[in-house]
Amino acid sequence: MIKKKKAIFFTFIAVAIMAIAILIFTPQADVSLEKDTQSIRAKISAVNGYVDDLQSQYFETVLRALAYDSVLSLALYENSTGSFLGNFDSAFSEVILTGKINGIDIDSVTGKKIMSNNTLADWNKRISGTAKDALNVNTTIIINNVSAFQTTPWNIDAMLDVNLTVTSDVAEWRARKTIRTAFSIEGLPDPYSLVNTKSTSSYANTIKKSTVNFNQWNIGNVRESLRNSTHIYWQDSNAPSFLMRFTNTISSSGCCGIESFVNPNKLTPSDQKESYIDYLFWSHRFKDDCTQLYNVNGLWDEFSFFKLDFDDVAKYNLTQTASKTC
Repeated sequence: MIKKKKAIFFTFIAVAIMAIAILIFTPQADVSLEKDTQSIRAKISAVNGYVDDLQSQYFETVLRALAYDSVLSLALYENSTGSFLGNFDSAFSEVILTGKINGIDIDSVTGKKIMSNNTLADWNKRISGTAKDALNVNTTIIINNVSAFQTTPWNIDAMLDVNLTVTSDVAEWRARKTIRTAFSIEGLPDPYSLVNTKSTSSYANTIKKSTVNFNQWNIGNVRESLRNSTHIYWQDSNAPSFLMRFTNTISSSGCCGIESFVNPNKLTPSDQKESYIDYLFWSHRFKDDCTQLYNVNGLWDEFSFFKLDFDDVAKYNLTQTASKTC
């Protein structure tokens, strides 16, 4: 009986010890598991925020800045070479992706440090490196296509199509994203004036939007436009868009045609048998047909030899101050 009691006693002690152990150690295991879960959730949340920022802010901000720099570089390239681009789309894509044009660093041609270490590839490397250091994630950005075009006369639209993969030790994010942004053309050099005047600094026009309404044109507003080298948009215009000017495309833009007056004071010779609307002047539309040209005599006190074709004399409300050229 004594032995049996001792066995029961020892069994009770063993069970009690096991129960105590369970009570002591089981809560600690739950806490440890909860801590691990919270840590994973926090990491997923951080990476999720990073991916969201990439898609909603980073890509758009970088695209807008680099598209502007690329267009500016292409205008300066035309100024340096004195020739128009053969194809704007391919030139823009090459410059924004690689900083090169026809395989040559564009900055070496323009003499301006704009695209050096400032391409889409460069910025993608920077963000990938920063994310690796800060979050310990691997970021892969594959650019499928990048382009620039116009849907409004005073802005350029830029579009970027990318595949994005972000991988961490707890999860992976994959997405294909199309990013679109826009920026103003005001302040950018006008390719027409740069190339057609053979890079003469006296005629390096930049784009300036005229504030004159279509029904307010008169000799006074034309005079101010000549002084300030402003550009004008007319609905249903026959003028080309800003981007069309890079390839010397002299045809009407369905959405975005703009034009400016050519200042005869900046030309040699000042007296030319042309309509002094820029895209007509540079394409010599009326060179052999001066019977269609009119001297705008009311401006000759300041802008001698300024002429327009009949349609533009009427459009700018100058009929009372114009006379036949020949």
